[in-house]
Amino acid sequence: MKIYLLNTIKSGKLLADLLASNIEIKGIIGLGTDGKMKTNEYYDYSEFCKRHRLDFIALKSYSLNTEDDKLILESVDIDLLLVAGWQRLVPGWLIKKCTIGVIGAHGSHEGIVRGRGRSPQNWALLTGQKQFVFSIFWIEEGVDSGNIIDTQKFDYDNTDNIMSSYVKLSLCMARMIVTNIQNGRIEKKAGEPQSGEEYYLPQRVREDGLIDWNRDAHRIYNFIRALSSPYPGAYTIIEGMEFIIETAIPIDNSKTDLLNDVQPGTVISVIDKCVLVKCKSGLLLIKECTNQGLIYEGMVFESVNYKSQIQGIIERHKMKYNTRLSDLVLNELNE
Repeated sequence: MKIYLLNTIKSGKLLADLLASNIEIKGIIGLGTDGKMKTNEYYDYSEFCKRHRLDFIALKSYSLNTEDDKLILESVDIDLLLVAGWQRLVPGWLIKKCTIGVIGAHGSHEGIVRGRGRSPQNWALLTGQKQFVFSIFWIEEGVDSGNIIDTQKFDYDNTDNIMSSYVKLSLCMARMIVTNIQNGRIEKKAGEPQSGEEYYLPQRVREDGLIDWNRDAHRIYNFIRALSSPYPGAYTIIEGMEFIIETAIPIDNSKTDLLNDVQPGTVISVIDKCVLVKCKSGLLLIKECTNQGLIYEGMVFESVNYKSQIQGIIERHKMKYNTRLSDLVLNELNE
């Protein structure tokens, strides 16, 4: 069985490591350095393939629909294509080319059917969910709609961020793929149809990462950990300068009323390079952020309106798609 991974982002590296060490992989199909995404999620798998003695097929387009890329892939014999890190739909011509099929993974805090669409792990962490339920499934010419091969779930705790979420997902996904190759279900193309009402999660863009300091510190903390590296990050602005926050700790200040009259977004103190910021309720201790040395006590970070931000995400989705949005997103308007 000729197995290839479709992979071009950092969060797919652990899955590639696990699969290459446990089953026979022929190679990785990824973006070459001259065709890479203009984001910090990109990962060059050419050295990875040399180390694991795998073929590396370098493409130029993320869409997989340019004539040059089609010609390259048409010359490759592929039985099974595993989508390890490719945040775009796989075109129909490539699905049909694979003699066994194409396998992807998707889920949400309520599973694959109730969380189709974009950024499911980001949305789960951002809204403070306690679990993530996902499936490996046969990719068809639709959005996350193919027959389900296997399903697992993992729990979130308060220290998880988007990278640890990808680690947990990769561990579970690798186990499901290896198990179902070994027991013959994948070669037989076994799977169960999806059922239930479909709900979708909308795409997030970098501008959606602006912080509203007029929120509870724990909610802002969830916002930050959901958007941390390898994503562009949650950020705040003062006088046009951006401060991208990578790690922070929420602090309850309900035992004192000394800061009640302080404007949200105000830097209360700079303590051993950490920055303490007033939120509407609670405080946020920023441990790592860009331009950290330029922050001083008394600065007031600008705020966006979170509900308007969510409404903008919803409207942007509705302009492109006629699909039912998940309550996970709609409920954020009632925060």
